[in-house]
Amino acid sequence: MMRRGFSLIEVLFALAIFATAGLAVMRTVTEHIRAVAWLEDMTFASYVAANQLVLLQLETSWPPSEQSRGEVEMANRTWLWQQQVSQVADDDLRQVVVKVSLTEQPEDVVYQLTTFIGRPHAN
Repeated sequence: MMRRGFSLIEVLFALAIFATAGLAVMRTVTEHIRAVAWLEDMTFASYVAANQLVLLQLETSWPPSEQSRGEVEMANRTWLWQQQVSQVADDDLRQVVVKVSLTEQPEDVVYQLTTFIGRPHAN
């Protein structure tokens, strides 16, 4: 007599294999989603920092204020920015550090941009 079908042990073993594979796929997808969200946060935070530098370059006062901070809305989120200006060896230059974080986690800096700006020329 010929038996058709699978035994209970064979079915359970196949289910265990599929469950393990499913967990691995779910873990990979979750990590991918986190990475994409992190990249999105970094991108928008870099836009906020770059915008603050442009606004600083448009200021007419010299030297710029040593420290300032504020909030800005971008991509339906509120971002906190903090700007630190420090003197360097050249009197016509200032080092500017802009740190950007989310309002939900103000202590976690998402992005930091450091650059130098020069004294505006008088026309």
